[in-house]
Amino acid sequence: MKILLLAVLLCSILAFNYSCSSSTETDEETQTQTQKQEEQVATDDTEPAVISPGEFTRVTDMKNARIQHSGIVLNDGRLLVMGGKGLGEKTSHNTYIFDTAEIYDPVTDTWEFTGVMAINRYAFASGLLPDGRVILAGGRGILTHAYPDAEIWDASSGKFSSIAPMLIPRDEVQGVVLNDGRFLVPGGTNVNFGLHKTAEIYDPATDIWTEVASMTDKRATHTVTLLQDGRVLVTGGGKQDGPYLKAAEIYDPSADTWTSTAPMAISRHSHSATLLHDGRVLVVGGRGKRNNAEIYDPSADTWTRTPDLTDPRAEHTAVITSDGKVIVVGGMGNRSSSELYDPDTDTWTVLANMLEPRFRHVSAVLNDGTIIVAGGNGKEMILAEVEKFTR
Repeated sequence: MKILLLAVLLCSILAFNYSCSSSTETDEETQTQTQKQEEQVATDDTEPAVISPGEFTRVTDMKNARIQHSGIVLNDGRLLVMGGKGLGEKTSHNTYIFDTAEIYDPVTDTWEFTGVMAINRYAFASGLLPDGRVILAGGRGILTHAYPDAEIWDASSGKFSSIAPMLIPRDEVQGVVLNDGRFLVPGGTNVNFGLHKTAEIYDPATDIWTEVASMTDKRATHTVTLLQDGRVLVTGGGKQDGPYLKAAEIYDPSADTWTSTAPMAISRHSHSATLLHDGRVLVVGGRGKRNNAEIYDPSADTWTRTPDLTDPRAEHTAVITSDGKVIVVGGMGNRSSSELYDPDTDTWTVLANMLEPRFRHVSAVLNDGTIIVAGGNGKEMILAEVEKFTR
């Protein structure tokens, strides 16, 4: 009987020790696995982030917060910004429409007011004349409809002077300075927000606007691009709520004729068009969440799609750098992103993000290659903030 009790006691002790040993080993295995998992998470969290090329940095703010304004790089390398809508005294649609202009000096990083425009305006056409003066025409003012008024800013005096008005009111329009120094303004909207297909040219030597041949299609918020051979390419456009146009056409000022070209692959409105160094034209984005781009070759009258952009863009800006690459910035939807297109490799590269998301801003390449981005719609309000991009 004693032997039997001793055996039972011995078995109980052995069973207890085995159970404890198994529990300890299991806990150690669990701790080891947990430690490995934590180390793996720590490793994943500490992986270096992908750094996009380039850098945006803040520079001095404009004196006025602006959207739908105009920006022109002057012959001396400074940037002239004019008009637009912004914050201030309420005049229409809860915004202020400016008659002010200011100049950015990149050497001193300062903005200074220059002159006062003849009228308050936004969404107007502007261009740099061969003699260094700046012309602006049309746009919308405090009466919220298209104006025919035109004026010229003179760098020598820093003042605006009224010139002969356009033959008809136009807004939501672009213009282009032709090789002979005249200023072409095609299309736009009228006082009743209908679309124009008419076009007119201003001659600064005579202070006269002359009606020229009409376009094939009525257009507003289209692009107007001077080609290397002196002709002018017009693409897309349409009413704000559609339909938008695929159609493109070319104006020949020597013959005063418009010729329809091959249509774009898709319809576009509020897009951009940039003349490449080889004479082709890169067209990017547009309303309707367009994240695609295509290139027009005027020598072959053909459009070729590029790879898609990372982000859809409309009411963005596009500028060409001295080495022939195109940088697009911002866009509707509060885009802070920027991308670079290289025509040599037909590739898009994501660049650094802006500090402020924006659209309806202006961008310009300064003489030193720096890109200035000024104003625009931000997340909550119209911006006076300005930033520069360097690669």
